Amino acid sequence: MIKIKFFTDLAPHYRGPIWSAILNHPDWDVNFFYGDSKTGIEGIDIEKGSFSSNKDRMHKVKNYWWKDKRIIWQSGVIRECCGPKFDYAFFTSEMSRPSSWIAAAICRLRGIQVVFWAHGLYGKEKGLKLWMKKIFFHLPNKFLMYERRGKEILIEHGFKPDNLYVVFNSLDYDAHKLLNQKLQGLDKEKVFSFFKDPSLPVLIFIGRLTKEKKLDMLLQAVNAINEKSPKVNLVVMGGGTERDKLEDMGKIGLENKWLHFTGPCYDEEVIGKYLSLSDLCVSPGNIGLTAIHSLSFGTPACTHDNMRNQGPEAAAIENGYNGFFFKENNVDDLRIKIENWVKNTDRDLVRERSYEIVDKYYNPYYQITVFEQLFSGKKPEM
Repeated sequence: MIKIKFFTDLAPHYRGPIWSAILNHPDWDVNFFYGDSKTGIEGIDIEKGSFSSNKDRMHKVKNYWWKDKRIIWQSGVIRECCGPKFDYAFFTSEMSRPSSWIAAAICRLRGIQVVFWAHGLYGKEKGLKLWMKKIFFHLPNKFLMYERRGKEILIEHGFKPDNLYVVFNSLDYDAHKLLNQKLQGLDKEKVFSFFKDPSLPVLIFIGRLTKEKKLDMLLQAVNAINEKSPKVNLVVMGGGTERDKLEDMGKIGLENKWLHFTGPCYDEEVIGKYLSLSDLCVSPGNIGLTAIHSLSFGTPACTHDNMRNQGPEAAAIENGYNGFFFKENNVDDLRIKIENWVKNTDRDLVRERSYEIVDKYYNPYYQITVFEQLFSGKKPEM
C-alpha cells in the first residue's frame, strides 16, 4: 500500500468526488488534513456517502489567517510530517502558506516524495514575486497542474517536463451524467416561463455576483442587443455584493421580462435545468469551474481571452467549437460575438461538443489515471 497524506487549506464540496475516489483506491492508504473555510465556500460533509465510512482518515487542522486571509498557517501539518514515515505528501501549492514551506522541506529531507497540486505560474508574475514562486516550486519532486498552459510556463522557466502532470479539475461528474438523462425532454417554455418570450435564445451566468466577474459588461452587451426589440433572454443565477447595482442596470430588462435574477441556488437539479436549456453561459470576468459546470450540462461557455487573468478551467473552452473567447474588457466584441453565436450555432451539435471535453478530461476517472501514472513513475502523457 502506498501511504499518502494530503494537506490542503479547505475541503471544498466540489472536490468530494475526486477525494472519495482517492480514499477508496485499493492500493492507496490515504489521509486528508484540511482546515475550515472563512470564505463562505461549502465544505465536504464527511457524515455522508463514502466519507462516513472513512471519517478516521479525514482530519481537521486549525487554519490561522492573516493579511485579509491571504496568508495561512496550518497547525499540526509540520508535526504530521515529522511523525512515522510515509510515501507521498501532497500540498496546495500556494507560497502564502509558510507551514507548507517548512513541512515540504522536512519531507524532502526525510526522503518523502513531495507533490504540489495547483495552478503553478499564471504568466503574469514579475520581479520578487516570480523569484519567490520559482523557489517555492522547486520544493516538490512532482507537480500536478490544472491545465497545459501552466505546465508550459513552468517548462519555459526551466522546470523538467517529466515532473509536471496535467490532472485538470472536476465536479460531480457521475451526478451530472444522471441528471442529464433525467432532464431530457424538458419544456424550455415551462422552465423559463418568467420570460415574456421564453422561445428566445437564453444566456446564463452562474456564480457569485462580484466585481471580479464583470457582470456590468454582460448587462451592457445584452442591453445593446435588445435595444430595438428583445432578441435574447438573460438569467443571472447567484447572490453577491453586486446584485443591487446589476438590478439597477437591468431595469429595462426586468420591466420587459427578458432579464431574470434567480438569487443563490444550490440545488443541482434546478441548476441543471437552467444550464441545460440555456444556449450560452457567459462569464465576462474569469470563468473557473463555471466552465466545467456549464459544459457538463451540454451548454457552451464564453469568457475573455486573456489567460493570464483566467481560471485554469477556461482551457476547456475550444474557441468556436464548444464556446468562444472575446477581447478582455471589450463590451462591443462581447456583444458582436454573442449575436453571431446565437444566430449561427447548431444547438444540438454544440451540446455534444460540450460534453466531449468533460467526458475526456474533466472528470475524476481521468484524474485517477494521472495519479496512478505519477505513483508508478510513468512519464506524463501531456
